Amino acid sequence: MAPEPIKPGIKAEQSTTPTPSEDPSQTEETTLVSALSLLHQMHQKLALLRESIPHMVQPIMKASAYPTPETLFDDFSKRTLKASEDLVEFTKLVSDGKWIFDKASNSRRENGVEGGEVKRWKSSAPTPHYLKDITEGTEGVGRDKEAKKEEEEERKERKRLEAERNKEKELEIMEVKELESEDVRRRIIEEFKKEHGDLEVTSEEDGKVLKVAIPKPVGLTFSIEMPQATAESNRYIVTLTTASYLHILVLRSVTTRPNAGSLKYLLDMIATYKTIYKTKCNKCNKLTQGPKADLPVIRRLKRTAKLVQKESKEDGGSSQENDKMDTTGDGKTVKSAKDANPKIKKEPEEQKPTEENDGADDVAEIELVEEFWVTYHEGCAA
Repeated sequence: MAPEPIKPGIKAEQSTTPTPSEDPSQTEETTLVSALSLLHQMHQKLALLRESIPHMVQPIMKASAYPTPETLFDDFSKRTLKASEDLVEFTKLVSDGKWIFDKASNSRRENGVEGGEVKRWKSSAPTPHYLKDITEGTEGVGRDKEAKKEEEEERKERKRLEAERNKEKELEIMEVKELESEDVRRRIIEEFKKEHGDLEVTSEEDGKVLKVAIPKPVGLTFSIEMPQATAESNRYIVTLTTASYLHILVLRSVTTRPNAGSLKYLLDMIATYKTIYKTKCNKCNKLTQGPKADLPVIRRLKRTAKLVQKESKEDGGSSQENDKMDTTGDGKTVKSAKDANPKIKKEPEEQKPTEENDGADDVAEIELVEEFWVTYHEGCAA
């Protein structure tokens, strides 16, 4: 199939020296690179447009925070104008890139695809035939066998880990529904500073905004707006100073977090992004996913309870010492359900061995509670 000429919008450079012939494959490659660049710009603009409406209506949601209606209207007008400008820029990009979709449709029709329409690509879709052809040959087959073997081992390991997790009982995280007081916030911030000394935590605008900066190579700076006493919601609103593709994914995860009225939950969640380039997804056990190599940005706090054997005083010390265990995630001690959450009651089966045991050497079962953060790709969490 002969390559199609470059569409209007990509200007070919005029050469002053004549050339014997132009390489068609080189021309096609130049066209594809230009098309990918334009599609990448469209994707970035579209991602920003998804946040435009929440950003635009924010003054209305926090009308009580403005001293006069004029200042509220002025802020709302600026945000609305910015959203309109972004929409115009995106529309212009789509208009300039119409030739890309036409070229893709024509190519699909020439290759026998019925209708020729360009369907939405999904990372879970089967591998196209032209990618399968690349892996043919002796070395390709060998790599395929090794990859299949590794995938099989990873699948077995995931099943084993899932079976172990099924033995645990997930507990509900207590949600903060009331507005946290200044003293509570101050205590939470001080404890967070002591625990995460490598993060820069600063207060601005007379304590109305808290900034948490994660140093490079992550380079994320979160701005947290403290809800005031006159606010209708106790939700902590978070923004980021930059708008790269990775930062948009992170901000989307933080914005949709549960327990949005808890400052401790939010700060602990932000701290987990220190290892964003190292932490793998808890579901697929991979660091990157999809054609754009997305990182696992979703963070969720889990609380689980499981029954473990409690040794006697002669074998394992006092009961208070056995009611605690170390976790591998954050190094914090995990207490029994009764100590960690007074509202959690032990099941009758847990107390039964204690009632039946008359000797001090008998072994009983106690319920231990463990808290840890889990990480997912957006595709794995769906």
